[in-house]
Amino acid sequence: MKQFRNIAKFALAAVFAAGAFVHVDAKGVAQGSDEDIRIVKVDDSNFEKEILQSKNPVILEISSTSCPPCLVMIPTLIGIAKNYRDIKVASVGIDEPNIEKIKNTLPIQAFPTFFLIKDGNILNRLVGVVKEDALLEALQYTPNPKAKAAQANKKAKKSKNPAKRNLECKVDGQFHGLKNLVKISFVFGESEIENVDIVTDVFVPPERFDEREQMMEHIRASGKGDVTPTMTGFQMHIDNDCRFMKAMDMKRTSTYGEMRAGLELQGFTCK
Repeated sequence: MKQFRNIAKFALAAVFAAGAFVHVDAKGVAQGSDEDIRIVKVDDSNFEKEILQSKNPVILEISSTSCPPCLVMIPTLIGIAKNYRDIKVASVGIDEPNIEKIKNTLPIQAFPTFFLIKDGNILNRLVGVVKEDALLEALQYTPNPKAKAAQANKKAKKSKNPAKRNLECKVDGQFHGLKNLVKISFVFGESEIENVDIVTDVFVPPERFDEREQMMEHIRASGKGDVTPTMTGFQMHIDNDCRFMKAMDMKRTSTYGEMRAGLELQGFTCK
């Protein structure tokens, strides 16, 4: 692990020092729906400044819009960013432009991948759905008792809205090299997210239609929701009660505004 950290630090510094950087004026903090979720959007132009030169420890998420576990992690990341102000939470969308240096430098093999970084060093790397405590431990971060008390007090005082509220978001993406359309919907109850529904339409080109059944069978075998054929390919459906969603154990305390801002940060269009 020590060797990996040293190699990673050298590679990060060398690759990003090689090119000239034009830093964006915006801080890269998602503020969709007037909600500041304190997550920094990162690409090649601001990686050095926001990650390598960060004075605070960093949780860097590498995500994909076609990755249900990435969507499930949004409330956890928002919670860390808002409750622990001395941690920087940053996100890189693998489907977005201007990230070639990042992809060529960091060892990314699955989504989501989390790099826990301090003083330009990669301390640890985690993959998949990860609990808040595990992320903080991998970052070698001990929460201040006052911060934990304030977080508990905030939850206790969280206002309740008796009226349910729906959120629907969608984005065009890629699924193993195939174009897709991801639609995600939420029902927000009095104090938590009551329902989550994810539908992904995968478009299979005519020259690959003979592979469709094999693709669908692979998804069924993985237990990642229901799969049905369509005229243009196939559709994957993950609902609130499916085994895959229950296994991911999504944190459901985010508000409507926080979840909308988090999804818009990932490139979704919401209504």
